[in-house]
Order: sequence, then C-alpha cells, then structure tokens
Amino acid sequence: MTFSRRDFVAALVCSGTGVAFAAEQGGSAPGAGKHPVFVVATIEVKPGKRAEFVEIFKANVPNVLAEDGCGFYEPVIDVASGVGAQAPLREDVMTVVEKWASLDALLAHLKAPHMDAYREKVKDLVVKATLHVMKPT
Repeated sequence: MTFSRRDFVAALVCSGTGVAFAAEQGGSAPGAGKHPVFVVATIEVKPGKRAEFVEIFKANVPNVLAEDGCGFYEPVIDVASGVGAQAPLREDVMTVVEKWASLDALLAHLKAPHMDAYREKVKDLVVKATLHVMKPT
C-alpha cells in the first residue's frame, strides 16, 4: 500500500468549499483566510503496528507545532471510558486533533517537507487516513 501526500489531499473532507481541489492545485479555497479550521484526522494502521506508527508520528510533532498557523496538534488513541455512547475501541487507529489559524495554514502544512518525510516513513504502516476539516459555527 502506498501512502503519499496525494492520499492526504484526497482525504480532505470539507463539502462545498473546494478544499480538496485547492490543495491539489496548490491554492486555497474560497474564504480560506477568514477563520481558524479544526481537523480530526483518523489514521488506521496495519494490525499490531500502532505503537511503531505512534513513535514515528510523535517524532514529527515538534516540526508541526513550529509551523506558522499551528495552534494545536495532538495525537490521541481510544481509551475505555464507560460512557454508554462511546463507539467500540479501535486498537489499530490513531486520531490527530488539530487547530490551524486558517485553511491556508493547513494547506501549507500538508505540503511541508517534514510531512513528506514523515509520510515516506509511515507509508508501509498505514492502511487508510481520513480527515474532517471543520470551521467554527
């Protein structure tokens, strides 16, 4: 399985704003600089590979936090809570919770050289990645 920048770009979900097209073209979506964006990235890895993936991911976190416009970038995993509405735990999934100053900052992040290097390191561990890109209401 190949895991590239293109996979991340294809996973961008922001209906109606042209985010995926803009990222692919190296531009920005309409209204991109007007508000912060929040991202929930869900990364499914091959069975038994989450710890290895998390180690590689965490090594890149300081690079991301140093980027212009990065307000928050935190990898998290499911934890048993006893809350009735909680979905089943996912042993082979890591989620990233992010806040960016603008959509432009997020798009720049996706093209950063350290992100290309990170994706190269994890390409054989990742099964699938999905992103939800959101704005405040």
